Amino acid sequence: MFFLLLVIAFAIRAFMFRNRFFNLDVKQWHVQELTMDYSYGFIRRGLLGTFASLIKNLFNIEYTTAFKAVLFIGFLLFTVSIFLFFHAVLKDENEKAFCFIALIFISLDFFGFELVLFGLQNTYIMAATLLMVYLIVKDKALFLIPFLAGICVCIHEAYPSMFFGVIVALLIYRFCYAGDKKVQQRYAVVFVLTGLIVSALFVYFYFINPRIKNADTEAIINSARAKLGSDFKTTNLLTIWTDPEPLYAAGKGTFRMWIDGKPTDLFYIYIMVPLLNLLVCSPLIAHVALFWRGIIKNEKAVFKKVLLLFCSLSVFLTLPLIIFHLDQGRWFYDVVFFEIVTIGGIFLINANNERKVLSKLTNIGIIKLLLLLFYAVVFFQLVPDQICFVSIFYVKLIL
Repeated sequence: MFFLLLVIAFAIRAFMFRNRFFNLDVKQWHVQELTMDYSYGFIRRGLLGTFASLIKNLFNIEYTTAFKAVLFIGFLLFTVSIFLFFHAVLKDENEKAFCFIALIFISLDFFGFELVLFGLQNTYIMAATLLMVYLIVKDKALFLIPFLAGICVCIHEAYPSMFFGVIVALLIYRFCYAGDKKVQQRYAVVFVLTGLIVSALFVYFYFINPRIKNADTEAIINSARAKLGSDFKTTNLLTIWTDPEPLYAAGKGTFRMWIDGKPTDLFYIYIMVPLLNLLVCSPLIAHVALFWRGIIKNEKAVFKKVLLLFCSLSVFLTLPLIIFHLDQGRWFYDVVFFEIVTIGGIFLINANNERKVLSKLTNIGIIKLLLLLFYAVVFFQLVPDQICFVSIFYVKLIL
């Protein structure tokens, strides 16, 4: 019944946001990225563009229609994967331990709507990450993990600093509690192979072939314009795919484009935004820290304590992205997703009595729940349909 309420609430919200799926804004950077595919060579972020071209040629449709299909498929994959994930965690009607963590996730409005508007790649790589989590939890088809992780890097070269830490943490956790040497060796092989593939692709896309070499800028722009059937902001395409130096020389570099060249923006981006994010997410941070402290404390073996500590610190793989990419708001949501999925995977495996630890942390009374609800409304600035989601989880926790 509880999960059915979630599905109904989500269906209502999807209907309210339906226009986002069918109105293609050609000025958005993630739409322009789909104009670039492997016809330009093995380039970064070229996989989804190749997918769009394949759909276009296969069904003989307009490029814009193919782009809409890619956007919608990404949203659909993410939606199905996140629902299956929550269903697995919350299928026990008497289990309330994960509800508080899920509540924060819902409060932050990360069910894919913002992703469709602002981050096409995220929808695909988050869905793929959840699939890998499922394989690790079920201990099945582990040979797919290196392949799926490689696909994620081809979709977005920064995947190692996005969600790869989730897979790293869960593989180490499985290795830690494998039970026998054969299983332990299997997870060690998967861990090493996945790490090598991800590292090799990351180095290639970031350092060996970061942009299109000797690019004919006008040809790229004309090709993108022909595919999209409309004019667009050429700066988006240029800063992603070609050498940005001419733009800096003209005073239109990526750095200026993001912060308008105002000195005060440096303080805002590097100090105020992270501090505000930490404040908004402080309840989640506190519970996550206490959760890791609890399961590390429960473990008796020193080497396992060290491995679990490493798992808890894997979230800091996101720091390079937060520091260098000047888009802390989006990466902040990625960190929230990171922690939710990592804890959810460990919660499902439950090799070190993690459910008991989380149950103690989320056994909260009515007063604390009301305070948290007030906190969510004030800091998350919830709109009515978000409050609908949040209320379902609060009712679940109270009853």
